[in-house]
Amino acid sequence: MKKKSLAILLALGMTAGLLGGCGDSGSSDPAGGNTVEADNSEASQGNPADSDNSEASGDVYHMVMEIVNYGFDDPDIKMVQDKINERTIPEIGVEVEFLTVPIGEMATKLGLMISGGEQMDLVCTGLTTYPAKLAAEGSLMPITEYVENSEILTKATEGVIDACKYNGEIYALPGVTAAGIETAFYYDKELAEQYNIQLPEKLETAEDWEALFSQVKESGMDAYAISLGDGCKAEATSTGYAFDCLGDKSFFSYGVIMNDDTSDTIVDLYSSDLYMEKCKMHRDWFEKGYCVPDSISNGYTTTDSLKQGMVFGILNNHGSGMNEGNLNRTTGKTLGVIPTSDIVIQSANVTAMSYGISTTCKNPEKVIKFLELLYSDVDFINLMNFGIEGVHYVTTEGSNVIGYPEGVDPSSCGYGNFLGIPCDNMNIYVREPLTDEFAETISKFAFGSAKASKYLGYTFDTTNVSTEISAVTAIINKYAPALECGIVDPEEMIPEFTAELKTAGIDKIIEENQKQLNDWLAAQN
Repeated sequence: MKKKSLAILLALGMTAGLLGGCGDSGSSDPAGGNTVEADNSEASQGNPADSDNSEASGDVYHMVMEIVNYGFDDPDIKMVQDKINERTIPEIGVEVEFLTVPIGEMATKLGLMISGGEQMDLVCTGLTTYPAKLAAEGSLMPITEYVENSEILTKATEGVIDACKYNGEIYALPGVTAAGIETAFYYDKELAEQYNIQLPEKLETAEDWEALFSQVKESGMDAYAISLGDGCKAEATSTGYAFDCLGDKSFFSYGVIMNDDTSDTIVDLYSSDLYMEKCKMHRDWFEKGYCVPDSISNGYTTTDSLKQGMVFGILNNHGSGMNEGNLNRTTGKTLGVIPTSDIVIQSANVTAMSYGISTTCKNPEKVIKFLELLYSDVDFINLMNFGIEGVHYVTTEGSNVIGYPEGVDPSSCGYGNFLGIPCDNMNIYVREPLTDEFAETISKFAFGSAKASKYLGYTFDTTNVSTEISAVTAIINKYAPALECGIVDPEEMIPEFTAELKTAGIDKIIEENQKQLNDWLAAQN
């Protein structure tokens, strides 16, 4: 089948309601496996149940926890919820209720529930939003005192908790404690072997990409080299982390710092030579037929394209939260990984999958006890993330790698198709085809091993420029997708794009951000 015919056929077969928005989020999906090094004896020493039980702490508190999914509920979620309550009710006096929210609704769901007086206790503060925004809106309560008085939470979030602060107060906990991320090209290993594709150790330069993609096109495989999705974030994932986005990981509307080792000056990414260079590279890919030509409009995410066999590989984050285990499960492929950047911890990485306590919560002390279980107890962490042993996963003695029970596969597992549970990543299993080698090296993504941004912990208060940010984001949505998918000539389009950004107020945003950053840097000295 010809490539164009395949693209058209897949587009015609597309169903409504597929996950939309800005391409793939690169967020944590624990069903694919995060990270590792579990020591049950050590974890049990920090079990809050040792010092608290339902009888000692009063009545059982009914806690509602937001679970963000892809738009459909796992059939066994109630079964796992009941199993969780077998522990939490007698140990900490908490009865857990999962409230599933499709990712497309999560940015507005909390506000609607609060205004309607509905109960929500533990909420996801990452993915399509971030803690500072929710705190500024009055949707989250500060939890500084609870965290600082908890040895478990303090230890688990050491080095990264500052990223979850707003106006000096902690409003969330990082869902991925080993928050270092490298960007990477995930490729289909079976296709690489079948067509003898020679793979580099790292993809850094335009020449590296050309050498790989030209092989794919000339190999005869019935797949494009890559899909750039709907354009949003394509630039970020191909560039890697040569800049710090200072919080806006989706649109870079706050301005960026191009190299945090040499300058504290915030600039407009879209007016930079780097952006022009990358858009030219994507334009070259498009004109040479390396990327899916209608990815901007066919309704498929890049992950969908990989799953359908439309592409050889895709760009995404790689770390303890998102890795080949996640994407293997999602796509049904056996994937290899080629890094495209160094590992770095930025505030946006830490808050991308974070959880906070809603202002509607009536008993935050109980929610904190629940969180302490999640950040300390190995059995409980893996129950929350993977479900019931023997039903949803099986273990191998002496290994941190889990597999599926006989007769069960990713499509029939019944639990785990959601976007992350907060926990200490060092106490979680990894799912096949990841190996114990991945588990043993996960510390390279943790604070102290991965390079931490100079601006880790800085949060931009957007209150004074919220109108400008809305206007700038609209302009970015108007121009960036076509530019970043290579559909238009960047030398013609970028000048028009950047002129409209200035009219919309990007310079005012950057000026306000620079002032706040300077004050923050001065306070660090």
